[in-house]
Formats: sequence, C-alpha cells, structure tokens
Amino acid sequence: MIDRLLRAGLRLRCGAVPTAALLFVFGAATADAAIVNSLRGFARDEPGWSGSVSGSFGASGGNTRETTYEAAGRLQWRGAVNTWRLIGSGKRTTSRGEETARSTLGHLRHNRELADRWFSLAFLQIQKNPFQRLDSRFLAGVGVRWDTVKRDKFIWAFGASTMYEDERINNVAGHETAHRLSTFSTIETELREGVTLDALLFYQPQWSDFGDWRVFGQAKLEVELTGSLSLFTSYQIEHDSRPPAGVEQTDWDTKTGFLMKF
Repeated sequence: MIDRLLRAGLRLRCGAVPTAALLFVFGAATADAAIVNSLRGFARDEPGWSGSVSGSFGASGGNTRETTYEAAGRLQWRGAVNTWRLIGSGKRTTSRGEETARSTLGHLRHNRELADRWFSLAFLQIQKNPFQRLDSRFLAGVGVRWDTVKRDKFIWAFGASTMYEDERINNVAGHETAHRLSTFSTIETELREGVTLDALLFYQPQWSDFGDWRVFGQAKLEVELTGSLSLFTSYQIEHDSRPPAGVEQTDWDTKTGFLMKF
C-alpha cells in the first residue's frame, strides 16, 4: 500500500566539519533495509568531512489514525586514499496508539583506493527489527568495489565481499551464524539538470547453501523544485528466502515527500 503520499522531509548537507548533530544516529537512509547504500548522500571527490541529517514525520487522522517518524544521519571523512563512512537510521510507526513498525540500523564502512576505480571495502553493521522477529543482526565483511563507469553525472559500480552474519531471533534460544557472499550493483545518474535517479541491488546467498539467499533493491528519484526544495519518491523491496517462522518472505516500502536542503 502506498503510504502517505506527502511527507515533510528535512535534510542538512554539510561540507565543513559536521557539528555534533550529525552524530545523533540512534541505531541507524532506509531503516527497514538489510543493507544500505553507502555511496549515496556524500561528497564524491572532495577531501575532508561531509555528511547529512534527515528527518520526516507522517500522520493521518479520522477513521485511520497513524503516525510515522523517521530519522537518519550520514558522516564521511575522505582522505587521499582512505574513506570512512558512518550511517545510521531509525523508523517507528504507531496505529491507534499501538506500535506497528520499528527498526534501527547502524553501518560503519572503510574504503581504500587500490588502483584506478578499484577500492577495498570493509564494514560492520548492526540492525534490529522486532516485527521481523529480529532481536539483532550483526554483519562484518571485507571485499572489493569496482567503479565500472565514473563520470560527472553518472556512476555505475559493482562490489563483492565475504560476510559473517550473527542473528538473534525473538523467542529462539541462542544465536544463528552464517557466512554469506554479498554482491551489489549501484547506479546514480543525473537524468537532466535538477533530476537525479539512483538504484541499488544486493544479492546475498549463504556460501554453504545457495538456496538460502536474500535480495534487497532500492530506487530513488529526486527532483529539484527550487534551490533548496526538492520532491522525492523512493521504493524498496527486501526478500528473504528463509525468514523466521511467522515472518513474511517479502517486505516493501514506498515514500513520496519534500526535501529541504541547507
């Protein structure tokens, strides 16, 4: 179901050293996602600090009483060959006073330039989603990324890593561990002046059993209305071939709203 077609959005982009507000990331740009787009939302080539913060609120009343809160933050430090990124987001929805959705995510990533358009990657990630019976999921991985095409208005990249996964499922004793192959492709392009489209696709099978796999896809279109105001719409889908008992295999989400830049 397409939820709340208009949401107020707010994002602050920082080109200098970010203030402490950037570090508000309270457990984590898509809170439901198993994976995040670690390339989006940062200065591409400028050295030093950059980042963004965002927040949104949606509400409905009358016969349907529902509220949704979302917040996110991104922080990057880029050096001559090394880049560090910290990403966090959170989301909570209530309907008639009852909580119907809650998820948080935090992600730390390091890239080192190895050669022209080749980069190493290493990451740590933690996430929670009680509505997927996920008390916690910890990920750690290492691999490489190849910027297949890199131009001023177009980037197309591929990446692959080996990933360790540790999950704690609600009402299940102990924890479950797995080793997965994590592959991804991402595209970001300026369709015309002021109109940007980016898309991301992840595929993550388990090394020992390729029948146990996850897929995550996301697309976002942003249209600049004025120098500081933009309209955006986004769609994401996540599929787990073997979710915990009682959990649907596929989750999807769509958003449309306004974005203020400063």
